[in-house]
Amino acid sequence: MARVVTLGEMLMRLQTPDRGKLSQASTFNAYFGGAEANVAIGLSHLGHDVRYVTALPSGNPLAHGMKQHLQRAGVHVDWIYEGGSRIGAYYIEEGYSLKASSVVYDRAHSSVLELASVDVDWAGLFADVDWFHVSGITCALSNELHTFVKVAMQEAHAHEVKVSFDCNYRSKLWSAEEAGAAYLDVLPYVDHCFAGWKDFAWLFKWEAEGETYEEQLKAYYDRLRDEYGVASCASTKREIVGNNRHELRGYFYDGTELVAGETVAFDVIDRIGGGDSFAAGVLHGMSGGDGIDANTIIEFAVAYSVLNHFVRGDQSDYTVADVTQFIQNQSGDVVR
Repeated sequence: MARVVTLGEMLMRLQTPDRGKLSQASTFNAYFGGAEANVAIGLSHLGHDVRYVTALPSGNPLAHGMKQHLQRAGVHVDWIYEGGSRIGAYYIEEGYSLKASSVVYDRAHSSVLELASVDVDWAGLFADVDWFHVSGITCALSNELHTFVKVAMQEAHAHEVKVSFDCNYRSKLWSAEEAGAAYLDVLPYVDHCFAGWKDFAWLFKWEAEGETYEEQLKAYYDRLRDEYGVASCASTKREIVGNNRHELRGYFYDGTELVAGETVAFDVIDRIGGGDSFAAGVLHGMSGGDGIDANTIIEFAVAYSVLNHFVRGDQSDYTVADVTQFIQNQSGDVVR
């Protein structure tokens, strides 16, 4: 199994119960999450050795709860720095039927911003590590953190660690133009990129080449390889076909060919964290050695993502055995 470092902001997610409006809420359901923390927990449950890097306020009981949450999942917290005075949070009003979900961020001046001034022991952090994973969300939080992420990528390469980057564009954090420029700035240091059709068309403003979705996506990935040296890519295509009914199809690009998985239709309990589970599933598959082919990687990653949609909260505790059993048993019958 792989040794992985992920870096990002851990957040408190506050959600109205029963799809209630934020303006009318008197109670909230609380969860711990954040893109890179979700990937860390997912990879740990899949059997990998994971270190999570962030900053949390000292003496804060919620920060203590976050560390315990990570530790219960098997994630190492030795590289969580103490600094700042507050935890970032976001509020979500869950959508239903024709009504889309809505998010309100409350993460200004949060402790993770202190990471930009930390003197990191990069040699110690990346010792015997295989992968470093980070997302564009962290780059969006401040110019200083964007520079910090770029330095972390450069240090990872200097210590022969592969870099995984998830674009993860959030329109409420910055503009498409700002995100596109920042992503292009770090792409020369990326080995594997999680990016979909919309990222190339909306953020990078690249012209589409080809007639079908798959032809256009492959052309985008070819350009990413040729211009930035990105060795592999992955993404999903999601269609919302009914009331909480989704269809998900995964794609994996190995630097030469684009492999498309089967489209999976399913009902959703909680969508948040589904993309992070997909990312964890792909990294898990890519860490399986030369015997793991692209079809197997994408089948596993999509199945892991789908399972995460069936639980409340940002992460699940499904294991490799759980995912394998899910793939093998799609009848819905009881497993006795």
